[in-house]
Amino acid sequence: MSHNSLQQWTARLSQCELPLLKQSCRDLKQIGSYDNISMAKFSNIVLTDPGLTLAILRAACALPRSRLQDEIHTVDAAAMKLGSGRVKASIEAMCFLEDSVDDESRAIYMQLVSRAYHSAYQAYGMARERVDMAPEELFTAAMLHDLAALLLLVHGDGLLLDFDNLDDEAEQRRKLGFTLLELSHALAQAWQLSSFIVQSLQAYDGETAINPRLYEIHLAHELSVTAQRGWDTPAMGALIEKIARHLHRDPEEAMLEVRDNAIHSAEETLFYGVVPAAASLPGLDEALRNSFIEGTAVPVKPILRGPAQPPPASLAPEHPFSPLHHAIVDQVIDNAKAQLGGDFNLAHFIAEIKRGFVDGMKLNRVFFAMLDNERKYLVSRFMFGNPAGLRNLRIPLRDHNLFQRLLEKPQALRCQDDNRQKVTALLPTEFYRLMDTDQFFLMTICAKGRALGIVYADRYGNDYGLDQTDYEKLCQLCRLLAKGFERLGG
Repeated sequence: MSHNSLQQWTARLSQCELPLLKQSCRDLKQIGSYDNISMAKFSNIVLTDPGLTLAILRAACALPRSRLQDEIHTVDAAAMKLGSGRVKASIEAMCFLEDSVDDESRAIYMQLVSRAYHSAYQAYGMARERVDMAPEELFTAAMLHDLAALLLLVHGDGLLLDFDNLDDEAEQRRKLGFTLLELSHALAQAWQLSSFIVQSLQAYDGETAINPRLYEIHLAHELSVTAQRGWDTPAMGALIEKIARHLHRDPEEAMLEVRDNAIHSAEETLFYGVVPAAASLPGLDEALRNSFIEGTAVPVKPILRGPAQPPPASLAPEHPFSPLHHAIVDQVIDNAKAQLGGDFNLAHFIAEIKRGFVDGMKLNRVFFAMLDNERKYLVSRFMFGNPAGLRNLRIPLRDHNLFQRLLEKPQALRCQDDNRQKVTALLPTEFYRLMDTDQFFLMTICAKGRALGIVYADRYGNDYGLDQTDYEKLCQLCRLLAKGFERLGG
């Protein structure tokens, strides 16, 4: 039993740090110097590690800020406020989880981290479905939901190891005198984290009217906890109904979205070394299920146990890797050409092009946005990849923005290091926030000399980006798509 009050534990833990995962250090080194990488790549790594996320947010929130300055809700904003020097210093001051706790505490810690990432992914997915302008704020807040439990596992002298069920608030009150959520909320206030993060850590009774963004964080957390106990349960069925009502979807649609999010979150974090909730999804492909069950942390160079030891400061870039599957892409190109020269069926043709985008090029988000009748908007028409947040997308054509310029003539563009600043400055602000990446591809689709719309593609959610070979293959597939529309029009 704890002999400290909530205030005493807050005072004690507010002076402590969460440790760094070795995999985070490895990934940061792999992508290269902080000064030379995109913010999206940096954030993707940081947000898999609650210790690293919290360290960067705390460092930024500790800096002086006037009342007129915006609060810091995300890792991106925190890193920009800190600058590269302070970011590096914050990371180098951290010690590794593997050198900070015993094996039992580490196992529980990683289970909570895996659940938090699943929750964050679900909250992010719901926000994008609702076309939230800053879904990354929900991701960040959801990732920190269990920060009190994580801190107690590291700095609580084994206090949580005696719990029968860490999620049981009655047991928490009996053994601690307060709930873990109350401690998380108090710590977030002590560190002066953003008001949105603080509010997300307030208890919610499930009945009171609440901001939709905060509601989605609570729904996502409830979903991640419920999924650990099984997917085919009355509790999960009732929860899917709630999510469907919130998003104005059919329960079947909501479940498909939840399922996809669970799978994607698990695929991105196999290095956690724990079995994710997605592994127990009904009807899951056995090969995928086995990859989740057998997935283990990627081995890294061991370090000596002992005093807190900072990770290596050198982040020398390594050779980039492209997931492009040449054989599939080339087969798709041959099949598409054959369809164009024979009996043409648009549905079959689109399915083949989609296979090239998704299975061949391993793209995440790919869509064709078509001009509306008044030619004032581009409206999403065909979704070739992950559709989350992109249904009913309308891109305005005004102020001579990038899309207007691309529609003036047949052309293609790859946003990369040497043109990133110029290209992103021409994007509609709402669209740039929604896509949340600065490595993407755009190509005008024309038929019989007339612009029909634009294809957008990215590999959002991984660190591969798009290289010159990807660019050339994308152009080939998009040209075939244009010929398909020409063939359809006779």
